[in-house]
Amino acid sequence: MALVANLATSHDQGQSLVTFVEVLQACTKRVSGLLLVLALAACYPTYNWREVPVADGLAVMAFPGKVESAEREMELAGIEVTFVLAGTQVQDTIFSVGHAQLPMDTSEAQRQAVQRSLVDSLTAGIGQQAPLAAYEGEAFTLQAQARDMPMTMFAQVLIHYDVAIRVVAWGPSDSLTNEIGQEFMRSLRLR
Repeated sequence: MALVANLATSHDQGQSLVTFVEVLQACTKRVSGLLLVLALAACYPTYNWREVPVADGLAVMAFPGKVESAEREMELAGIEVTFVLAGTQVQDTIFSVGHAQLPMDTSEAQRQAVQRSLVDSLTAGIGQQAPLAAYEGEAFTLQAQARDMPMTMFAQVLIHYDVAIRVVAWGPSDSLTNEIGQEFMRSLRLR
């Protein structure tokens, strides 16, 4: 597709078009690269990405493995809620999305308190402060030491309609790379 766009751009700018042979060579390289990626994925099937509806259908998230769910009653900023957690574990890395339906009459101040509570619960366990943007619903990344190894957390906490949503990827820094963490975080689609 990009090759076709480049050809059209070249033609629009009055430049000579690439010959058919060059186009065929470029396509062959792309197909060879795609086959190599597919072959490597088949040899190392650690991540088996699949889209799953989460948060009672208010969002869709791509998980790298079969998702299991659990729920428990808890208090968030003085509000009794049922917190539902959907997640999977690949090796030592956990990928999860939790959500809690807030009462319809929850005030804006209470929503902000719930969001702060969820962000603080993530950072308290690793003894770090979240960046200020985390309290405004922005995704953030933290590094920590746990079990004598460097660990990475990718997280986001937001309120969507009357639902508090917490997205987390947590694992050893050598396996939870920036690329994998960002892929998980970017996959969140709100409806």
